[in-house]
This record gives sequence, C-alpha cells and structure tokens, in this order.
Amino acid sequence: MRLIMIAAFFLGLGTMLHGQVSTGTITGKVVDAITTTALPGTKVWLNTDGGMRGTICDYDGNYRIDGLKPGVYTIYAKSMGFDTSMIVNVTVAPDALTFVDVQLTSNNLIKPIIIVWQPPLVDKNCPRITIPTDYIAQSPHIRNPLAMLAGYSSEIQMPEGGGGQVIIRGLRPGDAVYYIDGVKMTDMSAVPGVAIGGLEAYTGGIPAKYGDTTGGVIILETKSYFDLYNAWLVGQ
Repeated sequence: MRLIMIAAFFLGLGTMLHGQVSTGTITGKVVDAITTTALPGTKVWLNTDGGMRGTICDYDGNYRIDGLKPGVYTIYAKSMGFDTSMIVNVTVAPDALTFVDVQLTSNNLIKPIIIVWQPPLVDKNCPRITIPTDYIAQSPHIRNPLAMLAGYSSEIQMPEGGGGQVIIRGLRPGDAVYYIDGVKMTDMSAVPGVAIGGLEAYTGGIPAKYGDTTGGVIILETKSYFDLYNAWLVGQ
C-alpha cells in the first residue's frame, strides 16, 4: 500500500511539473507564391510529443497553433491544387509568438517542397534574448548554458567563480530567477549541453507569472524526441 501511495505521489508531481512548462504559439498566413493571394482552407499541421496538431486557415489565409512546448518543429501546409510545403527548423520559444508565413506553389511535385525557416531580424517579443538553435549547437560553451548566454549578449555577465549564476544588466548575482522545463531552480550548473533545446533570458518587462523579480529570468527547455527528429530531418 505504501509503495502505491509513493508511486501515485511521484506521478502527480510529474504531472504538475509538466503543466508548469511555458508554451508558445506558431501563427502566420498562407498565400499563393505567384499571386500572393490568401489561400483560405489550407491545412497547416505539425507533429508534437502528443501527436499531430493542426488547423485550417481562415478566409484571409491566417492560421494559429497554440499550446506548443518550446522546441524545434517542422510545419506542413497543403492546399488543393498546390504542392505540400515543409518549413523546417521552426523554433518555438516559451510565452512567445513565432511568425511563419507560407507560400505555396502549384508545380504538382510528388515530394514536398522543403524550406528552412529563418527567424526575423526584429524580435516582436522584446525585451528578451533568445539563443538561436544553430548558435547553441556550435557554441564553445555548450556545457555551460549561462556562459553561453554571457557570450551571446553583453547584457549578461558571469561573476568570478561562476557558481551557476549570472548578472543581468549589472544587478547582483543571485537576483536572477532560473527555470528548467517550467520548474524554478536555484542555478543551472548541472544541465548537460546536449540536452538544451531552447535558451532565453528576460532582461526587462518580465511577465507577472514569473514572480516579483527585478534581476531577470533565465529559461531553459530541454530537447524532446521531436527536436531530435526535426534536427535529423534538416540534415537530409
């Protein structure tokens, strides 16, 4: 009986921790690549850990997919009379909108058209710093996510000795708040680099859900099965 109660406790704890993970949204518009006219009724979908998630474009060709775990996705778009498009390497950040516009062509190809997504030069979700996935993979600080952040942005510094802490905009060490997969932590010194799926920092304008802090928020999301699958897909 005691073993059953312990198992139930940890199962419930895992469910609560999973529910705390911040989610993101992919939104955009689907148009004809030649005429740039909207394509209402286009089916847009992607695969997640929980199965396929999709939607149908509205009359203006707009679509929106909410509640996505931060990570890297491949978006599929298909409309009658047009080729299927695959937009790979689409990065979803927590509490953020990822804008992905899709252009479809009518070449009647058998295989889908593969397009590598490029993030916009201007982040519509400022003020925050989001580390690109290719930078994470190539960073010499892959074993230290906080050093990676410090090397990417001048707003973040590592104090002498490190200690799993950072200084954001000159504030005191220890003022920053850390979240790993939605769970609040005291530091990030024990996260293996190969497990990093997404990394970002709020340096100002912190959402109320992260609590009353003025020292910034560091958010790390670990990789899922589909992150690894989509990375493999990009390399094909």
